[in-house]
Amino acid sequence: MKTRNSNDDLSLLTSVASGDEQSFRLLFDKHRANIYTTALRITANEWTAEEILQDTFLKVWINREILPDLENFMGWLYTIARNLTYNSIKQAQNEKKKLLLAAKESIYYPPTDYLTQDKEFEHILRQAIERLPPKQKLTYQLIKEQEMKRDEAALALNVSPETVKWNLDQAMRSVRAFCMAQLKDAPLIIGLYFSSKYF
Repeated sequence: MKTRNSNDDLSLLTSVASGDEQSFRLLFDKHRANIYTTALRITANEWTAEEILQDTFLKVWINREILPDLENFMGWLYTIARNLTYNSIKQAQNEKKKLLLAAKESIYYPPTDYLTQDKEFEHILRQAIERLPPKQKLTYQLIKEQEMKRDEAALALNVSPETVKWNLDQAMRSVRAFCMAQLKDAPLIIGLYFSSKYF
């Protein structure tokens, strides 16, 4: 049986539909915890759960004009979140299969070659990290090297968790771009090692 929107919910949805950003923030705050917690429980990855949360409400905003006409907004909202969650799982599984297949098809290199390549990669990675702006560099080191959780890093840096996420995203993009540019002629196995160990 469908649950109809309450008068309060309908008023809020109507405001969001008109483009009221403050109402959209209220709507986001009202539902963020349930969506994030559910996505985190299923994916077991806080970064993925955060992306699912953001993508869910991005879809809400893009489709805001239809909100007042929805009889069951919560059902619609959680269907979006559920689909994004399962799509994320499928994508992760497909990426894993591709990496395994690529590893099987890669050329064999003697252990001594691997050792040399590994040292070269570590050197390039260090260069990439040192090139980061100070805040991005420190965030990367706390999360990726000291294995802090986002909330722990936020507390250590005295910033919001959202700022930690933004700085880490920017740092990872910069580090990945630099390393992959330097490794473009390296064996496939180095690329696999790079993506699995650090990202």
